[in-house]
Amino acid sequence: MTDEALGRVALVTGGSRGIGRAIAEALGKRGVKVAINWVTNELAAQKTLEEVRAGGGDGATYQADVASEREVGKMVTAVESDLGPIDMLVTSAGIMEAGGYQQLDLETFQQVMRVNVEGTFLPVMAVKDGMIARGRGSIVCISSIAGLRSRPRVIAYSTSKAAVIGFVRSCAGAFGPNVRVNGIAPGLIRTDMTESMDPDVLAGMEQEAFVKRLGVPSDISAAVLFLLSDGAGFISGQTFVVDGGRVTLP
Repeated sequence: MTDEALGRVALVTGGSRGIGRAIAEALGKRGVKVAINWVTNELAAQKTLEEVRAGGGDGATYQADVASEREVGKMVTAVESDLGPIDMLVTSAGIMEAGGYQQLDLETFQQVMRVNVEGTFLPVMAVKDGMIARGRGSIVCISSIAGLRSRPRVIAYSTSKAAVIGFVRSCAGAFGPNVRVNGIAPGLIRTDMTESMDPDVLAGMEQEAFVKRLGVPSDISAAVLFLLSDGAGFISGQTFVVDGGRVTLP
């Protein structure tokens, strides 16, 4: 992504922390006006916006529950009023259940599906008509390698991410030819969420990866920038695995 991005508008859901923050900051450095979505942590969203501006970009923050049709609609209207038509969408908001399958109940399963699946569906549906009408748009949905591999301890999360992968394929066929829809399936990425993990478990995951390290948020943002760019103009309906090679293991 080079000068083609100058002045374009991107909405990043879950943009206040982790992978979403890295994506927002990377877009800002390329002259994109970034709409940073948050739901509970306004200070984190403001920190992301500060980093975007420090990198030479601009944007604004928007509070919305991405699993609420009303709130998503209001957010998209506000973004387009403040910054202009949305050219790019990255859906990065998501949650994961705690505990193994013995602790998984219907309420928890539904909550994970609500945030991860409906929270992807609603922003995509809110921006797609404008993109189709303008004859230009690129959407990237963050899923996970958990949607491709067996994950017995996070059944709800794994199911939700598999749904996102299928959603990407179907939307790409529906919205083309001028609107592209792709996905990213990250492996384990070092964020604040991994700080509490057992160091031995992390070390084992590093050894599983062909590149012998865990991912960092910039690994994902680099892949997202490529898929959003005109250089990926012949790519749609795909989910890129960005995991250092771990998903190829049995």
